[in-house]
Amino acid sequence: MSSLLNMVEKELKIPKKQLIEEGVKYFLEVELRNLSIEIKKNSSRYGVNSFNELWEKLESGELTESECFDDLSRLEYLELEKEKVVKLLEKTKRG
Repeated sequence: MSSLLNMVEKELKIPKKQLIEEGVKYFLEVELRNLSIEIKKNSSRYGVNSFNELWEKLESGELTESECFDDLSRLEYLELEKEKVVKLLEKTKRG
């Protein structure tokens, strides 16, 4: 990896630090997009937009735990991961 970084730095005359920072920022943006897509895919099965909305349907009796437990757990995980990525992205924008 380091040799690739050195090669790109030399050929494009972009400092390693900038390459790394921009690469990490791009990675986080892609990760956020992928998490958002997966959240939408899982939540749309139940006509909701979030873990909380799905939880409300479960509590109100519209759904049973056996119907949605796996998706509920997955949504909780995805939303927590998304929060982490958003916070990290905010830090990249502050410099």
